[in-house]
Amino acid sequence: MVSQIDADRLVLAPIFRPVARMLLDGGIPKALNFAPGYPSRFSLEVMEAVVDAQEPGRFGPYFIVRKADGTIIGEIGCSVEEASDTGYIGYTVVEPCWGHGYATEALRALLAHVLDAPGIRRVVAETMVEHVASRRVMEKAGMRQCGARIDVENGEPVELVSYEALATTQPEAH
Repeated sequence: MVSQIDADRLVLAPIFRPVARMLLDGGIPKALNFAPGYPSRFSLEVMEAVVDAQEPGRFGPYFIVRKADGTIIGEIGCSVEEASDTGYIGYTVVEPCWGHGYATEALRALLAHVLDAPGIRRVVAETMVEHVASRRVMEKAGMRQCGARIDVENGEPVELVSYEALATTQPEAH
């Protein structure tokens, strides 16, 4: 069973199918408070993945919840490729909440949780080269650049940059 992860100003709360289904159907669960700009396109993709799965995975996905007011500001999660002992993290914070360090804090908390788990030796995340803020989030969370590749998004080539954190490496505080 996936449990929530506590961070300084945030809680990472597992996303369950009924909530994901309601959001995809355009509803807003009464007990949840969402930040302006929610859901993002990425958020809806996360909800589709939750609905397709029978239950949350070993490491999410999670809602990123601001403790101060209980507002959901984004999502984060990690899928694991068991054959390589590698986790792949994805995250998003809605634009009105950018610039407050929430993504960095959520990423640090999830990295610590995943890298502490048995059988995980490496966690990887990718972003587009021009997404400087996302690259900075990964660096501040203790990840190091480890590669680049070209992919296709919406029929157009995009340059992606990869970052990694290793289980033997403790993220540095910045």
